Amino acid sequence: SATVPLEPATMSSTTARALSGYRRLFRARKVLFQGDGRAMRESRVAIREQFAQNRAASDPAHIEGLLTMIDEAEDMLLHGIARGELNPATGNYQVKIRPEHTSDGDTPAHETTSMEPITKETGTKIGSKPEVVVTSSKGSEEGANR
Repeated sequence: SATVPLEPATMSSTTARALSGYRRLFRARKVLFQGDGRAMRESRVAIREQFAQNRAASDPAHIEGLLTMIDEAEDMLLHGIARGELNPATGNYQVKIRPEHTSDGDTPAHETTSMEPITKETGTKIGSKPEVVVTSSKGSEEGANR
């Protein structure tokens, strides 16, 4: 299929949307990974790499798809991931669930199901036997050895 070059007005609008998305992704990663230096560094590198890989994109349909992916990635970072920290005393993870993590937008948060703690034994409770890896972002001895 032939690539149709973007008109100058569309190009500036598209550039503005891409730059706005870039800034939004950086803000979202700061919210999610606050206090986790490793995750902050790795997410910064990953975001920059993705934008660099697609810098020369010129197909309008492809560019629109990339802009949609920016919106979806931002939404996932802000609403689709809940971070937890291992409580050494109980062996459970403490996760601060915010309203945006428990609601699908249509169902009030108080009507959703509760989450059980994630522990080292969580994998044995699930039929498909996924690997559950216990890590820490606070520089604990176990997390520091990874």
